Amino acid sequence: MTMRPGPCLALAALLTAASPAGAIQGGAPARGGDALSRATVAVGALLKPDEEENIKVTRCTGVLIGRDRVMTAAHCVRDNPLGAMVMFYQGSRPVGPALPVASVSRYAVAPGAVAEGGLVRDLAQLTLDVAVLRLAAPVRGRSAIPLGTRSRGLPATLQFAGIGLSGGAPGVLRTTTLRPLGVTETGLTIARAVGSLVCTGDSGGPVVDTRGGRARLWGVASAVITTKPPCGDIVVIAPAT
Repeated sequence: MTMRPGPCLALAALLTAASPAGAIQGGAPARGGDALSRATVAVGALLKPDEEENIKVTRCTGVLIGRDRVMTAAHCVRDNPLGAMVMFYQGSRPVGPALPVASVSRYAVAPGAVAEGGLVRDLAQLTLDVAVLRLAAPVRGRSAIPLGTRSRGLPATLQFAGIGLSGGAPGVLRTTTLRPLGVTETGLTIARAVGSLVCTGDSGGPVVDTRGGRARLWGVASAVITTKPPCGDIVVIAPAT
C-alpha cells in the first residue's frame, strides 16, 4: 500500500511537537552509542476516518531493519493509513527531521499453540501481525538491526526498546530486559518485563537477542497482556522472520 505525501506534513508536525511523554515504566534511558537505541524509531500514522469520526493518529515504536525498511506492529498502521512518518533518536530523545513512509506491507503470524508450561494458551484475540514500512529514501548515518536466527533456541533474556507516547509527541526512548516465559510453535514469544512495565506507544518496539555481544532482532512487541491498561509486564513478541 502506497502512502500519500500530503497528509505526512501534518503528521510530521505532530511527531516533532514538544510535550511531556512517558515510555516504558522502569528500565533505563537509551544510550546514544547503543545499537538498539540508534535503530529504534517513533512511528506515526494518519488513519482514515469513518462516517462518525475524525482522522485518527496512531503512535508506536519501530526498528530499522534495512537502509530504507522499518519493522513495527501491524496494528500501528492498520486500515490503509493516509500517511505515515518515522523519527529517529539520539540517546533517549527524538531528533528530526521526521522521515516519510512510502509504502506499507503487512505479514500475518499465526498464533499457534503455546509450548508445554507456557503462560497463555489462547492467543486468538491478540494482535499478532507485523508490518514493514518502506521509507521514501534510504537512511544515512544509522545501522539496521540484523534479523536473528532461532537455531540456538530461546535465550534466557531479551532486550526491548520502546518510546511510549502521550499527547502529540514522541516519548523518551527507554530500554528494559524481558525474560521469556514460553514460545509457540509458530515463533511467537511470551515474555515478562523485568522490573518494568510496557505501555501504550511501545507497540512495535524491537526485541533483540544480545548473545555473542551483537544485537540481533528477535521480534517486535505485538501486544501487552494486562488487567490494568495501558501498561503491563507480560509482552507478546511477533517473530522477525
